[in-house]
Order: sequence, then C-alpha cells, then structure tokens
Amino acid sequence: MSARRILAIARRVMRQILRDHRTVGLLLVVPTVLLTLGAILFRAEPAPMSLGIANRDQPVAVPMAARPIAIGEQIAAQLAADGMFRVRDVSEGEADALLRDGSVQGVLVFAPDFSAQFVRNRKVVLDLRLEGSNPGRSAAIAARVTQAAIRALAGMAAGGSQGAEPPVTLNATYLYAGPQFDTLDFVAPVFLGFLALFFVFLLTCVSFLRERAQATMERLLATPASRAEIVLGYMGGLGLFALLQVTVILCFTIWVLKIHYLGSLALLFLVIALLAVVAVSLGILASAFARNEFQVVQFIPLVIFPQVLLGGTIWAVEEMPSYLQPFAYVVPLTYANRALRDVMLKGWNLGDIWPNLVILAAFAVVLTLLGVRTMRRDVA
Repeated sequence: MSARRILAIARRVMRQILRDHRTVGLLLVVPTVLLTLGAILFRAEPAPMSLGIANRDQPVAVPMAARPIAIGEQIAAQLAADGMFRVRDVSEGEADALLRDGSVQGVLVFAPDFSAQFVRNRKVVLDLRLEGSNPGRSAAIAARVTQAAIRALAGMAAGGSQGAEPPVTLNATYLYAGPQFDTLDFVAPVFLGFLALFFVFLLTCVSFLRERAQATMERLLATPASRAEIVLGYMGGLGLFALLQVTVILCFTIWVLKIHYLGSLALLFLVIALLAVVAVSLGILASAFARNEFQVVQFIPLVIFPQVLLGGTIWAVEEMPSYLQPFAYVVPLTYANRALRDVMLKGWNLGDIWPNLVILAAFAVVLTLLGVRTMRRDVA
C-alpha cells in the first residue's frame, strides 16, 4: 500500500470537487441555512393557545364567607394567568363555530349553577369542548384546565381543610377526532405527504437527468415533438409510477398500520396524487440545474427539507414566528398537509378543502411551465 498513491487520488478528488462551484456552494451554504432555520423554530416560544370561556356561573352565598363565591370566575382567572393560554370570553352557542374555524382550540363552559353544585356536592364537573384534531394539544389543554380548577378550589373542599385536593372531574367532548386518536394518527397525514413528495421528487430527478446524460433528450428534440409535449410525456410516464407508489403508501398506512381516519379514502388519494404531480414537475425543474446524480442528491436538502420545516409537518404554521409564516405559504407541502389533516382528522369533504387543491394544481402548472423553459435554455 502506497501512501503517495493514496494522497494523489485524494488530491485529484479534492480538485474535482473544488472545480464544481455549485457543489461547494451546496455543501457549505445549504447546511448553515437549514441549521439556522431549525434553530429559529426550535427556540421560538410556543404561541399561546386560544381558549374560549363561556361563563354563565352565578355567585353563591356561603356561610362564614365574607362574600359570595364564583368558582367559574376563579378558574377563569387562573387560566388567564397561565401563559399557555390566550383566554377570550365567548357564548356557549358559538362554541362549535369557533372551534370549527380554528379561532379557539377549546371552550370551557360554566353552567349557571356551577358554583351551587360545588357548594352542594363539594366537587366540580368541568365541561370542556375541544377541537380535537391534534391529540397532543387536546391532552395539554385538558391537563392545564384541570390544574387551574384544582388551584382555584384549593382549600375550599372538604369543609375548607387546608391541603385537601378538591375532586375535579373533566367531561371533555371533541368536535373532531376523539380520545381514540393518538399521536401517530396526528402525524400520519403529514408523513403521507412527505413520503410522496420525497420519493417522487427523487425518482423524477434521477430519471430525467439520466435521459439528458444519455442524449435521449437531444434526440427527442430532433423529432416534431415540442418541448412542452416532451415534458408532459415524461410527467405522464413518471406520474404513473408516482400514483402506484401513492397507492402503496396509502393502503399500507390505512390497513397495515391501522391509522384512524374520518374522511374519504378517495379524497385522500386525490390529495396525495396531486402532490405527486407537483413533485414530478418540481423534479423535472430541479433536474435541469443538476449535471450529475450527485448534485441531484444535494438538491434534497435544498428543496425538500425547507418544505418539511416550514410546511406544517412538525410545527403548525400559525405557531411559527411571524416573520417565517409568509415563507410557509409559498411551499406546496403546506397546502397538502392541511388538506390531508382536514380529511383524515376532521372528516372534511371536497367542498371544504378545495382551496388547497386549487393551490396545489396551480403549483403543478407553474412548475411545469418553468420546467419547459429551463429545458429550452439547457438543451437549445
């Protein structure tokens, strides 16, 4: 074994990489951008959750008490002091509408005889209505509401004995999903979108680049077929395999992993299939800027990872820092994730999610047109 030959080969490889300025830029710039974006998101203070309180509780006079007690008001004050919540007064009649449009994530209802029931039975029953599509968030709201009630009632139960923990019962109802939905059910929709986007993008990039490297594209351009026809033809061929992959992913998720869902499977397939079309057009566009398969792999952190960080896969767009939210609305995965979660966790139909589908279709059209133009510049 010769150290001289090893060093000569190493120097040759380094010179080859250094001559490829695009590769050097991707190796040095993209990781720092992704690390910065991740650091901002992980260190950002979580946005407070909006909690509605419908307080109809009437104060009740208690013997030996200086003034009537209002348990509902005391619990509401505890929740308002909790930095986790942004409390707002609502009416019981508008609770479902506010939960449905996302204005609040939960509504705590105090009946007119709430305090009277406590005085009579020495216990409280909390009526908490939850949006329910995010099991982790629902569990956190339920836990903090229960803790707030315990703090508000401390020292008042068991005849006022200090240190006694008053019995608190939580009666939680869900607008969507329910207690049978777990964390896997919540993350499954976004993983469906991510897998479809990632693998279809990679397949398209490599396949289209191979056609260019083997001069197949130049021979096609010598035929009467226009560049738009060539791109659409490749989209049709690659899209067929993309749809096959989408079918496998969806069937495995539903019937093997036993993921709970509420909406239509056909609508789920439509959303993922439309995202796959976007991935194909995005792959064709990206392949025009890659000279080899090594550069195609480098496009993954440049094209896919920012969409994962900004598209609502890990953090909800509404909970991101305000200066990052505009960027979330320019990546297609944001709209796919919203549509998939709305169908699987809320049971929404086509009439509810059509704006997201229209935006995904617009992404597909724009990216396809850009792919046609970049191919003309690259090959002509």
